[in-house]
Amino acid sequence: MKIVKTKFLCKNGSRTAPRAPLGSIKWEDRFIEGKWYDGEYEIWSYERGYEINGGWRKYWVINEKGEKEEIHRAQIRAIFEFDIQQLREEKIKEILKKDNE
Repeated sequence: MKIVKTKFLCKNGSRTAPRAPLGSIKWEDRFIEGKWYDGEYEIWSYERGYEINGGWRKYWVINEKGEKEEIHRAQIRAIFEFDIQQLREEKIKEILKKDNE
């Protein structure tokens, strides 16, 4: 088993609410759109596993509460950016933004 540390760019925010009586639900941000999150993924043990299975074996991301959360492949693709070109453009924007500060 090999775990790879990485950063994920949130493309669609995600909110959650703890159990509470109706009318007193307080929604909390889980992931915020446009923000980078530390995370990691577990690669498949066989060659081409990513292609055959449509993603890596397992994903974990540190959420807004600072908790390491396992996220299923379908959710990870819905919440985080996986388009390589888009990720490159966003990383360039971040670098340029830091240089201008």
